[in-house]
Amino acid sequence: MTTNLTAQDDADELQLYAQHLTEKLSRFETILAATGYSELVIAAGDTKVQFQDDLHYPFKANPYFREWLPLNQRPGCFLQIKRGAAKPRLFLLCAEDIWHTAPQRLAPGFEQGFDIVEYEALEKVIGELKPAAAAVAYLGETNSLELPVEHLNPQALLYQIDFQRRYKTAYEQHCVRCANRLAPPAHRAARDAFMAGASELEISAAYLRASNCAENDMPYSIIAGLNENAAVLHHYRLDNRRPAAPRSFLIDAGIDYNGYASDITRTYAYDPTCEFAEMIEAMDARQRQLAAAGAIGKSPVELHRLSHRKIAEVLVQFGLVGVSVDEAMETHLTETFYPHGLGHHLGCNVHDKGTQLANPQGELMPPPEEYPKMRHTVPMVANQIYTVEPGLYFIPSLLDKLRAGEHGAKINWSRVEAFIPYGGIRIEDNVVLHEDGRLENLTRDAFEQAGRQ
Repeated sequence: MTTNLTAQDDADELQLYAQHLTEKLSRFETILAATGYSELVIAAGDTKVQFQDDLHYPFKANPYFREWLPLNQRPGCFLQIKRGAAKPRLFLLCAEDIWHTAPQRLAPGFEQGFDIVEYEALEKVIGELKPAAAAVAYLGETNSLELPVEHLNPQALLYQIDFQRRYKTAYEQHCVRCANRLAPPAHRAARDAFMAGASELEISAAYLRASNCAENDMPYSIIAGLNENAAVLHHYRLDNRRPAAPRSFLIDAGIDYNGYASDITRTYAYDPTCEFAEMIEAMDARQRQLAAAGAIGKSPVELHRLSHRKIAEVLVQFGLVGVSVDEAMETHLTETFYPHGLGHHLGCNVHDKGTQLANPQGELMPPPEEYPKMRHTVPMVANQIYTVEPGLYFIPSLLDKLRAGEHGAKINWSRVEAFIPYGGIRIEDNVVLHEDGRLENLTRDAFEQAGRQ
């Protein structure tokens, strides 16, 4: 991937990373003390072989490992964090391998934060950790180090780690900011391919080409829906046929930077003078309002409820419902057109952790009954990174249920049917809520900056 970072940018990033490690060590010192462990071992993970085959699935290090260091594509690594230690120890698998590309290496300077131990056989790692096994917690998919099974992924420890992930360090904010800055050229290449009549698969290829990344390097699979497929919330099975009549295009795609993700969605109309283009503009204006509504201590449930009111306004504006905004809210008509949450936390998980944890001890704040699909329920905090992604869709199966239900008569079905061929609209930005209450819209800033270049 081309990052366009200067030598000064690299130096600044290393300084932020050093501060990140210091902050993480401090947090984990507290976490280990609270859970009674003297040390923690985090496995990056191992490659997986497909069933009854000799082919491997693409590898990506697990998020608990990625929040410590940008070594996403090197299996067999272990990170040891000991209470009172000045540095974590990083165990790197260095076995001879003539079949595969040399393993990923840390960027220059990043290794300074670790005591690095190279090993060829797992027995060396087991031998290093066995003496303290009774006090070691282990995070990993399999118990490859043969530690006591009761210390494998202890839930009390996971709660503590997931809770602290809500508070992003300056380095983590920097990584998500960079991931946003790298995305606009790829999004615009995808838009241009759509306007040229390309297929969904060709559009996806244009995005990858402009980002200078392989498909397996994406933080998540590219969603690229043309026409009715824009109504499929996670449309991954991309069509290789060019549309006979392109009408609409929804792309949900990000970029990975040092193991952190951007998560950006845009929707386009092929005919800029059509009514669907006007609807996109109406949704864009309301998405901007919602992105500006976050605040420290604000309830995500309150924001989600506000987002439904904004969707109701669009339904009324375009004559899709024959009732007022208030009545559309009271009768839950918006839920047919907007069936998902307003957003989620963002970091080294695209859907980041801790968003329903009321405290580090694991007490949960579940979503309200009226909005059971909400991911983020606890009050907003400083240094949180989150997405804002309201949507308005014409999903046939949900519309059929609404038509057959008690509120079906409140819908102007001829108007709805006119929009079904366009699929739907989603617009998504990534936002940082800073300690001083300032909101930084990473995505809008990135698109604006790219437009000036």
